[in-house]
Amino acid sequence: MNADVKVVDRTLTGPELLYAAATEVTSWPSISPSRARQVKWVVGEYTRALAHAEHPLAEDAGIREVFAAEPVDVYLRLARTGQLRVRKAADPSRGSDNSEQTRLEVLRLLVTACGVEEFAELPPQPDPPSKSPVAKRARSLLRSQLTDLADSPDATTGQLRMLAVGAVVSDTGIRAGEMCARTIEDLSPTLEELRVVRRPQGWSQSDAFTELLALSALSRAALKRWLPERQQLLERVGGTTTALWVSLHGNHHDGQTVPAGTPLMPRGLARAWTRAVAETNVEMAGQPSWEPLPTRMEQLRRGVKPTAVRAPMMPDAEKAAVLLDDVAARGRALAELRRAGEEGGTAELQARMAVRQAVRDAWAEGIEHTVQLSTLADAGLPDTASLAAAGWEQVLLDAIDRGQGWGRPSKAAAAV
Repeated sequence: MNADVKVVDRTLTGPELLYAAATEVTSWPSISPSRARQVKWVVGEYTRALAHAEHPLAEDAGIREVFAAEPVDVYLRLARTGQLRVRKAADPSRGSDNSEQTRLEVLRLLVTACGVEEFAELPPQPDPPSKSPVAKRARSLLRSQLTDLADSPDATTGQLRMLAVGAVVSDTGIRAGEMCARTIEDLSPTLEELRVVRRPQGWSQSDAFTELLALSALSRAALKRWLPERQQLLERVGGTTTALWVSLHGNHHDGQTVPAGTPLMPRGLARAWTRAVAETNVEMAGQPSWEPLPTRMEQLRRGVKPTAVRAPMMPDAEKAAVLLDDVAARGRALAELRRAGEEGGTAELQARMAVRQAVRDAWAEGIEHTVQLSTLADAGLPDTASLAAAGWEQVLLDAIDRGQGWGRPSKAAAAV
């Protein structure tokens, strides 16, 4: 039994049992808001099934009965034919394969919450319908068009965010939820890699894992244009802020005014992509060689097979200390050569490569940007020019400044 699961009271019956299981499932950290809504939807359907004349069980059904083969099959049939809907469907006879798959996924979560895996009799999970990957030529054309947009001096803020999102997704194949969870800490100092925490639906918190994914030159160029725009959008946002993807316009939530620059949620990101793509396709229609960009982010992910490197979820204290010592030693060596006026020489170039590798290894372990920057400042690399020699991108340094309030340790010290 997973440690995250607290089995519900097995003496409960019918709707009380189902609602207790739903409460347990939706409390798990691995359950997203969209999955929580699906859990409540399925429990509502099954509760109505228990009151349906064609269902073999009544509302006093016990835990072993609810997840037996026949009651589950009848529930699925009633749901598939639209007989458990709160509102009448236009064509109740038309069932959705995706809905059926979701029901089975949720039922398995409820079984886990009830601790009855050993005698539950659920139908096998059908294979999801296959989706054709984007053809190689179409993907190449997509990247070419995004590159043209990256080179355009007239691109709007919305287009620049769209460009960065599109490039990163086409490099990494990550989902909207994974994209929205990214912060500036997840960008490597050189913007050559992105850290992604994978939390597949229905997994427990302990099953999550971290990957490092390579970013192309297009993604790096797109991020270099997006991050300054992001900086401008954060002007009216108080306090610290580290979300990589933020809103372009103000909004209202629960009667409160929400300024531009607040973190995007998955649905907001998907809508923003569709809106920006639609506007760009209209604007670029008729241009030589322009083909409409895909309006759904899901289309960007098809066929993407990135090279991923596993990374720790949390830094190991002993290894982190060793890595920071290496950053400090490499930083001191580079600082000494720069003070000696040997910038551009072979020794200085080799020292640059050495400190960049040390910084990258520390980032890959999960050591925070500010910790590394403090270490480099103590080693004699406190300013933007020397940090650039150590591999740090200026736009990322600015984002770190904004995320931390005072900014880099050297700036904080100068302000005292």
